[in-house]
Amino acid sequence: MGSQELESRQTAEKIKYFFVINPNAGRRREQKRLHANIVKACEAAGADFEIYDTECAGDGGEYMISAVNALLEGENADPGLSLRFYFGGGDGTVLESANAYMALPEELRRSGRVAVGILPVGTGNDFLRNFGTAKDFLNIDRQLAAEARDVDLIAYGGKYCANMFNIGFDCQVVVRVNHNHGKAFMTKNLAYPLGVVHTLRKFPHTYLRVSFDNGEEFKGKFLLTLVSNGSYCGGGFYAASKARPDDGLLDVLMVDPITRRQFISMVGKYKKGKLLGTKLGDSISTLRKCRSVTIESPEETDICVDGEVERFTKVTMTNVPAAFRFLVP
Repeated sequence: MGSQELESRQTAEKIKYFFVINPNAGRRREQKRLHANIVKACEAAGADFEIYDTECAGDGGEYMISAVNALLEGENADPGLSLRFYFGGGDGTVLESANAYMALPEELRRSGRVAVGILPVGTGNDFLRNFGTAKDFLNIDRQLAAEARDVDLIAYGGKYCANMFNIGFDCQVVVRVNHNHGKAFMTKNLAYPLGVVHTLRKFPHTYLRVSFDNGEEFKGKFLLTLVSNGSYCGGGFYAASKARPDDGLLDVLMVDPITRRQFISMVGKYKKGKLLGTKLGDSISTLRKCRSVTIESPEETDICVDGEVERFTKVTMTNVPAAFRFLVP
C-alpha cells in the first residue's frame, strides 16, 4: 500500500497508532534504529502516532488500557476512531499485550476498533513466526498497513497465553536462557542452543497427570509436554507443527522419557517439525487436539508461559476462539 493510499485510509478510518516499546528488549543499537524507523515511516504517511517507552513490567499493558479508556470511552469518546497498539519486545511482551487486550470491555473488543501488533526486538519472537518473519514485522511501513486478524488465546487461571505452554525439558531450557539473559557473550542465536546443552546435562523428567475434555487421561513421567496455540517455541523450534493459532483447538504434545542418544538423534527433526510421523517420533510421543486440558503435578513444578516461567501444581488450559485482534503486516 502506497503512502497516499495509506493516508487516505487513515483519514477515512481515523486511526491513531501507539508504539509501546520495552527499552530493555534487544540491543541499544536496535532500539535506536527502531525509534528512528517509526518516526520516519509515520511522518511520511501522515500518521497520528505516539511512542511510549515502558518503565517496568506491566507498564505497557496499563498504558494501552489507559489510552483506550481516554479515547474510546466516556462522554468525549470518538465513535469513528480506531486504535492500533504496536508493542516492541519479545514473547513476554506478546503475553502482556494479550492480557491487557482481554482486560478491555468485551464490547470494545468485539467492535474491532482496537488491535495489537508486535515489533520483534526480544529473544524468542516465536508467536509472530506463525504469521511471517521478523523482517516483515519490523517493517514499519507494512505495519501501518497491517491486516487485523482474529486469533485464538488460551485461558488459564484467570489469565491468557498467546502462544504456548512448555513443561519439562523445554521449560528448563527457558529457565537457563533467562539466567543467561543480558550476559555480554549472549546473542539471540546462541541463547536457546546453549540452554539446550546445559539442560541436556541434567536431562529432567516430570511426572504429570494429563486429563482431556473427552475423558482421556495420561499419567506418568514425560521428557517434555507442550500445550500450544501457535507452532513455534525456543527461538524457532517448530515443535507444534500441527498447531494453528486460529483453528479453535489446542495441540497437546507429550514426549516420553528417552536416552540422551535418542534425544540427540531426534532434536533436529523436532526443531524442523518433522518428528511426528517418523518411527521414533510415533514411538515416544503422543499428540492430541482438544478444546480444554488439565495438567496436574504431585509437587510444584515450573511451567513456561510464552517465555515467562511460572509455578503450578494444577492448571486447566482452555482455547478461547478468535479472542485476540492481532495485526499481521
